[in-house]
Amino acid sequence: MKIRELLLSSEDLVNKLSEGMNLSNISLKEAEERILRFVNRIGQVMTDEVVEKVKEPTVENTLVVGGKVVSYHEMRGLRFINRFGGQTVRLRRCYRYKEGGGGYYPLDERLGLDLCGGGFSPLLSYLQALYGLDECFERSSEKLSETLGFGISATAVQNNTEKIGSWMEDSPYRLIAGERRAESCDVMLVEVDGTLSPQILEVEGVTGRESLKLKTEYKEANVVVIEKYRGGEFFDRWIGARYGPRKGFEEYVRRAALQMGQMEAKEVVFGADGAESNWEIQRTNFPGAVTILDFYHATEHLAKFCDLIEGEQKGGGQYRTWKGMFLEGEVLQVIAEMKESLSKVTDTDKGWGEINYFKKNVDRMRYDEFRSSGLPIGTGLVEGACKYVIGKRFKGSGMRWKKTDNESVLKVRLAKLNGRLHAHFEPKPQEWMIAA
Repeated sequence: MKIRELLLSSEDLVNKLSEGMNLSNISLKEAEERILRFVNRIGQVMTDEVVEKVKEPTVENTLVVGGKVVSYHEMRGLRFINRFGGQTVRLRRCYRYKEGGGGYYPLDERLGLDLCGGGFSPLLSYLQALYGLDECFERSSEKLSETLGFGISATAVQNNTEKIGSWMEDSPYRLIAGERRAESCDVMLVEVDGTLSPQILEVEGVTGRESLKLKTEYKEANVVVIEKYRGGEFFDRWIGARYGPRKGFEEYVRRAALQMGQMEAKEVVFGADGAESNWEIQRTNFPGAVTILDFYHATEHLAKFCDLIEGEQKGGGQYRTWKGMFLEGEVLQVIAEMKESLSKVTDTDKGWGEINYFKKNVDRMRYDEFRSSGLPIGTGLVEGACKYVIGKRFKGSGMRWKKTDNESVLKVRLAKLNGRLHAHFEPKPQEWMIAA
């Protein structure tokens, strides 16, 4: 049935549905579902006709693509499931690389099909990745299927999401647009944090059901959030995360900050918890930054000291007093009073450990100055990002991940958070020229 005929039949459908509702035979929800199926039929026909009318980018027999020679081989079928649940089919030109390496399909590049997980249109691939990056693949497929009006399997969502992620860039230099590097700001805020998530200890040659018996390891994932402010107002943000060695994360943070415009920032503020590895990143890459110890972590250590003071009420009361003094910038006075209290603690060594923690971080605890300058005294931004980017998706009950799948889905999540997931599906044809 052609488009014109389908459109003409839409009036009949409207009449049938309204009549059924007047007779209380159907609900509005059922009417909407039937309309959706009808709209999908129209979309299917229109997609087929659009694709059929797209011309081959070239009809030359021999090309040079990316420095390699390809020659026309034969016409091959193009087949993919479109956004409307139907299968679009047509023939297109297939080229073979002279020195091997598979086929080259210029039309696929023009349509953006080379960027998809396989067997799906760009929009349907995007939607699978969008749902798959946020929840487990079973729930993602159920919700997506309900939304679309036709079924998409969990396996399709998983394969599509992971494959798309495996193709995505990881370098901040390529991910962050160049113009952001030149855009000045009054304050650049850099916050880092880390968490653990489960990964399967992979053993070479062990696959399938046997791999389910392998041990689960908890691997570190580190997150960085960079924000830019002008006139006290936030105007730009970038979120990054990486699994792997801390050294690699440090380089990742360095590149991200430079690409976001660190050199054009009037002031850089670096916030983190008390982990020494975080401050090593600051010393190496942000030596002139204003450094802020997360207030929540500072009060956690304060609570540990107060728990050592004999008498629960005394320890609790002292905690409230000293916490207020922290906010007023009286860190040195608190340290002095903590030393005087050592005779009342149940474990002197632990007490000194907490005192030394504060002595080491005195310059990072000028909370009165930070607050008066409008600077954050907590790293809730990056901690929230840790929970959302890593915790929400990768640390669900019973979840275990293979390293490569873990990293691929992480890249898709970051692409969505940074507003560039759509851009992945924009056609990016390779440059080619006619062979001499």
